[in-house]
Amino acid sequence: MRDDTSYCVKELSRTLGGGRASGLRNPQAVAEVISENYRLFQADMRRALGETIRCPRGVTFHLLDAQLLEQSVRHRAGAGPLLSLDPLIEQADHVLRASRGFLLGGDRPVGLVPSPGTQSFHRQLAGLSADAEYTLIEDDIFTGGTIKEVIRMVRRLGMKVGRVVPGIRLSSEVEDLIPGVVVDPVMRYHILGDSKETRPLEIADPRNFLLGVSGLVVCLPDGSWTRAPYWLPFVRAAARIGISPACEEEFALLAMRANLDFYSRIQKSLDVTIRISDFSPTVRDLLPALGFAHMSTPVCTALEHMMTHLDRHIEVVAGGGRTAVESRDGVPSDVEPS
Repeated sequence: MRDDTSYCVKELSRTLGGGRASGLRNPQAVAEVISENYRLFQADMRRALGETIRCPRGVTFHLLDAQLLEQSVRHRAGAGPLLSLDPLIEQADHVLRASRGFLLGGDRPVGLVPSPGTQSFHRQLAGLSADAEYTLIEDDIFTGGTIKEVIRMVRRLGMKVGRVVPGIRLSSEVEDLIPGVVVDPVMRYHILGDSKETRPLEIADPRNFLLGVSGLVVCLPDGSWTRAPYWLPFVRAAARIGISPACEEEFALLAMRANLDFYSRIQKSLDVTIRISDFSPTVRDLLPALGFAHMSTPVCTALEHMMTHLDRHIEVVAGGGRTAVESRDGVPSDVEPS
């Protein structure tokens, strides 16, 4: 795990601090509240993962400082020119926001897509030079699927990539991902005796478990793209991390409880009600598009509703979504429209 507190504080301060929290607290106060509670959230998620990843010898977490890792990536990458794929690294010669897109559920990839809220690949790469050889900088590489697709796309557009510098690489193989491209990680975990059954190592950034910040890029029923946290009903955790399939619902409830506690503490500290509409535009359509909430629904109310009706919501997502029926409290009722 990378401790991505700084990134998440910046993202949430911009959305929550610019909405109903503005005028009630100064930006520094909002950031301090978010930072303190995000660290508590990370601890809650480590406990949730520890309880639902079935490992005979237990689970050990390597918590890495994201800012120190970024500095190390920059140092290893050198002068560049640099093309950053890492959302935590924005200061590069060029920034490319690309993600592997999935259908809801998280186990059916549909290819490389621009990250939600970003421009098309052609527009993002318009400033690249065909005469330069670029170094890609990335947070981590596990399967290497995203990096491979990015390099192929960049090459099709006439650009050159000679090197990839990830912060972390997990691999049981030593060969390059793509012939002619050097992979030079800052940290490398080499898996000995790798087995799909044991899955001894995983990479999991805490922000991917927090509703309203990041997560897997998924296609909504209307064809638009958004981000969904790594838990049911949106994403099968067993498809993304080492959760036992038998524990997915248990993990989802633990994750939602951690989310509920996080937002409840922030609301109490800032004396505000955080609503779905306070989220960033890149993530706030998830619940309304599936009929689980409205833009005006308080986040804590939506989380409580999902926890109570998790089985029903799992069925809804598996069926591709449904039309919501608004109840008096602003949360979709359990009655299907006739």
